[in-house]
Amino acid sequence: MSEKIQSIMTRHPSTVFVAESLQNAYQKMRTLKVRHLPVINGSGKLVGIISDRDFQRVMNRERVSETEETFTFDSREIVEDIMSWPVMTIPEGTSIRSAARLMVKDKLSALVITSVDQHPMGIVTTDDFLNYLVESGDQHFERPVLFGLETRM
Repeated sequence: MSEKIQSIMTRHPSTVFVAESLQNAYQKMRTLKVRHLPVINGSGKLVGIISDRDFQRVMNRERVSETEETFTFDSREIVEDIMSWPVMTIPEGTSIRSAARLMVKDKLSALVITSVDQHPMGIVTTDDFLNYLVESGDQHFERPVLFGLETRM
């Protein structure tokens, strides 16, 4: 029996509303230290997903100092303007292997796990899969790492 996605997904992911300002949504993502936020409508149903890449495409950067930048967005733009949709979803009973295959096939960095009524129940990202591999202890993934290769003259 194969492991199911719920064993590695983040349950009850933080979400943003479709009509939320980009500035607020971006601040939420930075505060939570995540790279993806499922987007919901007023009924709580999944309508899209927004990622750090979506924000990077439209942000205005301003260098404040040598070590600090500020990021602002057009005040008229909302999450709906830049979110990705339709969003790829999977049911909770999906196997980890099937979810990973889907992400590789479609070049996705996140999948949203939804209930039958399309409410987000969880999210799984490439980081979740990497953590799963690291924690699995599977010797098939162990490969020697060569350090300090020197060229001989």
